[in-house]
Amino acid sequence: MSTTLRKSLRILESLALSDTPRGISELSREIKLNKSAVQRIFQTLLEEGYIEKTADTSRYKPTLRIWELGSRVIAQNEVRRLIHPILRYAAKSSELTTYFAWADYPDIIYLDKIDGEKGRPNSSDPGQRIPMHAAASGRAILAFFDEAQIEGVLADLVNGAGDGASAVELRDELRLTRQRLFACSQRGAAARISSIAAPVWGQGALPVGSVVLTSDSVTLPQSDFDRVGAVAISIAEQATRVLGGSYPATASDAP
Repeated sequence: MSTTLRKSLRILESLALSDTPRGISELSREIKLNKSAVQRIFQTLLEEGYIEKTADTSRYKPTLRIWELGSRVIAQNEVRRLIHPILRYAAKSSELTTYFAWADYPDIIYLDKIDGEKGRPNSSDPGQRIPMHAAASGRAILAFFDEAQIEGVLADLVNGAGDGASAVELRDELRLTRQRLFACSQRGAAARISSIAAPVWGQGALPVGSVVLTSDSVTLPQSDFDRVGAVAISIAEQATRVLGGSYPATASDAP
């Protein structure tokens, strides 16, 4: 990849992921690039309409051009198109907020979301990327990955790059997830959220994602996890079928 292109992408990503407009000097320090190089890239992005200067400041922010491109990409995504009706039915019948999380090891990306009547509307939105180990949505997938990939995530935890959960706890939870075919969490990415996730297979040996049912811990208490887990598995089976995969009857049947 061109060095200039790589720098431009780093700058655009930093601007897009920032909660506030950024200045050239602070961004050059953050991503450790020469200020003059950053300034040239800013000028090109400005001229092409990807960023704009905020009024009365020397700071910049992305324009809707990025959203326009992203919305076209997601609209053309075949997986989302096939699974969206299943999520819509699941959210209506369960009254819980329903997600589809896409596997992008060692992370997951929330690809789609349907709010349920009793779901938690302020939970994660499509487009958010988080580490697999950080939520039930990712652990439902990771549990069926090979040992080397699991060890890679465990190593990150040991090195302090994870969310503070111990490697031993994670390994035990992944083992339990394989046995019952769903993962659960009472914390997720935010406090007081209960989530149940079941893996979804495509035509390959590893899960391609997971379906997630979530709400606050009052609506979805721990005493309901087994019941809702069975619902999540049923939804995941439907999603697997539309993606051309085969769902395991038990953990030992997993590809």
